[in-house]
Amino acid sequence: MNQKKQLGTTIILLLVIIVCTGSVLYLRSRNQTTAAQSLSSPISQEIDTALRLFETNSVREKARLQTAAENQNGLKAELVFLGLTDEDSMSQLLSALQQSDIIASFYVTGADVTTYPQSLLQISNSNHFTGVAYAGNTNSSSATVGKRAIADIIRTSTTIQSITGIRPVQMLALTQPDDVFLTAASASSIKTVVVPSQVVPSVNNQTLPPVQELMDDLPHGSILCMKLGGIAQETVDYYSQFFSALKNTELPLQAQKLSESTITPVKEIQRIYTTERAVCFTFSGLGNQAELNGVLDALRSVGGTGTFFVARNDLSDRAEQVNQILSEGHTLGIAVQSAMFSTADALLQELLSTQDELRSKFAYTDDLPVRPSYGGYTDLLRQACGMGKFTLLSAMVNVVKAEDMRVTDPSVVFLERFPVSNGFLQRGAIIHFQMNQYQYSDTMLSELVKRVARERNMYDLKPAMAVVNNKEYTYTYPVAKSAMLPEVRDAIYPGQLKNRPIDAIVSRYIGIDWINSTSFLPGFTSQEVKRLDKKGTVAADQNVIFLTFDDWGTDESITRILDVLKAHSAKATFFIRTENMVYNPNLLRAIAMEGHAIGSHTRKHLPLAIDTGSGRKFSELSTTQLEELEKDLVASYEDLQSVIGDIKIDGRPALTKLFRPPTLAVSKSGLAKVFDCGFTYSVSGSYTTQDYKAKSASSLADALKRYTKNGAILIMHMSDTSIYTADGLDMYLREMEMRLDDNAYRFLSLSEALK
Repeated sequence: MNQKKQLGTTIILLLVIIVCTGSVLYLRSRNQTTAAQSLSSPISQEIDTALRLFETNSVREKARLQTAAENQNGLKAELVFLGLTDEDSMSQLLSALQQSDIIASFYVTGADVTTYPQSLLQISNSNHFTGVAYAGNTNSSSATVGKRAIADIIRTSTTIQSITGIRPVQMLALTQPDDVFLTAASASSIKTVVVPSQVVPSVNNQTLPPVQELMDDLPHGSILCMKLGGIAQETVDYYSQFFSALKNTELPLQAQKLSESTITPVKEIQRIYTTERAVCFTFSGLGNQAELNGVLDALRSVGGTGTFFVARNDLSDRAEQVNQILSEGHTLGIAVQSAMFSTADALLQELLSTQDELRSKFAYTDDLPVRPSYGGYTDLLRQACGMGKFTLLSAMVNVVKAEDMRVTDPSVVFLERFPVSNGFLQRGAIIHFQMNQYQYSDTMLSELVKRVARERNMYDLKPAMAVVNNKEYTYTYPVAKSAMLPEVRDAIYPGQLKNRPIDAIVSRYIGIDWINSTSFLPGFTSQEVKRLDKKGTVAADQNVIFLTFDDWGTDESITRILDVLKAHSAKATFFIRTENMVYNPNLLRAIAMEGHAIGSHTRKHLPLAIDTGSGRKFSELSTTQLEELEKDLVASYEDLQSVIGDIKIDGRPALTKLFRPPTLAVSKSGLAKVFDCGFTYSVSGSYTTQDYKAKSASSLADALKRYTKNGAILIMHMSDTSIYTADGLDMYLREMEMRLDDNAYRFLSLSEALK
């Protein structure tokens, strides 16, 4: 009995120990599980929310499908990368992109980020775009696949955001997604699913195609995807060659034979080549009534007229909004998704049908420009517009971007798209505002419209086609050689100096008083220095002044000067540094069209003498520097003739063969090169105002008065840093106008005195 009792007691003790141990283990396991669930709960909650939306069909819309380039920046294709690689290779890859000035998009999986987190950070810090890469099935029409995709997308998006600080809103799929997948993507906060036109495999998979072969076979408007991985050095070198080749691509307008006719496809217009004082605000994407009301109110408050692009379905689904736009006096254009059409004929039929419906239902008879609603500028769209003689519009600035969809502060977008350093909008600029995009604010867009119009614009806001069709101001850029004046066309080239350089220099160099010794005039002997002009004046009729302006500037600085000159009936000579002028040809043409003479100030501000560092002694140019100067002189003139080579003012070409040396420093060899290239005069002047250092407008006006004398050449600048030039010039000219006839002055361009 005792043994049985002892055995029973032992069994009971063992059971107690087992129960206690199990309880401890259970509680510990439960605590660990709770902690893990707590850590992952934000992601889990987001996934659960997205799944509920997906399962109950509560998702309002599908993610947008992009199958053609939208951000190619004038290149042949939009470049995207799939995956990541090691830090060293990524650094070289990003450096090559930077050298070619190409912005790309990198799409990554969660595994990529786990393996190469620092590479992802490098991409983000280099201002390239990042998105989610999805390697699974995208077209099975299976809800199970959609649910699996939601979890994968959200986890990857969260991981990317944890490193870059930005939640991706785009993803890459290598197969065409169906509606189920696009709905799942939208539930996961993905706005756009990108499907590349062509995929270049990693070098680890197969031999890469030759760069030129790849470029030749690449259709315009493609999305080209390059796979990354453990890439070798030769792959980085290949990519560098490809980036360079891609950067050098153009979008040639090739003649196409369509419907028994030879059709010239049109090219999209980012800016209108015009001298009219007008800019164009364009809009697309109807649907948000509150936002539309705000935009129309904003345009009314700034006194502007916009152009609204409407799709064919808008004419039935949003007819009230179309009528509202028209009732406010705004104009319309056609928005079309060219990816929906397989031929140019079919796309043209859509354009013509939309046009006919606007004519019949809305009595709209103005010319209709075209722009894509989605999908970018494809060759198909260019061909269709060429066939139908539609104007295809793009924009210099697309204000709304995908990465800003959740932004609610207009200042963030405004300062990023329109930094102060960019200055005011250019004449003929097209600024596009995509509507119905900001998710958390109905007032973002209207506030941006008002701020751009008020803080970055000095011109009238006019309908795009009104500016396009105003032939009084529009022109073709570049000016065709056949349209150039014979005396202007290619007039600057080396080998034109037939006599001794010193003879040409003595007769055609107009100097300045402080450049008067061999220290400032390297290459000249003391006797030659004595023969050089140091007065800086031009013999002219009594009481003539020559106002001159150097360098380049923005619309604000130069237009203010033009307004002052026009108000006082004064003509001037503008010596243009062409390096930056080529980004704003409309402004140069406007200067010429207002009757002013144009001369060269080089392309890159290359000096004709080298400052040894003291500012008091200069040296001759080396052989290499002379060769660079020669190329620069020819290039600067070619830049100018491409914009104004066809203009004649009062019987004289607006483009002269006058030259202003940078910094006014000259040498014998430098001046000889100027005249050998065909320039007729090198003109310094009698007084350089250094107006970029002026303390006030009145001090500048006083300085101009002190140096006023017959034949004086007064040197000023048109740059944005010369903040008092326009006001100081206005004060000076006002006072000069008050003088009696005997003391009155005329203000002429140098081309009126120097033949």
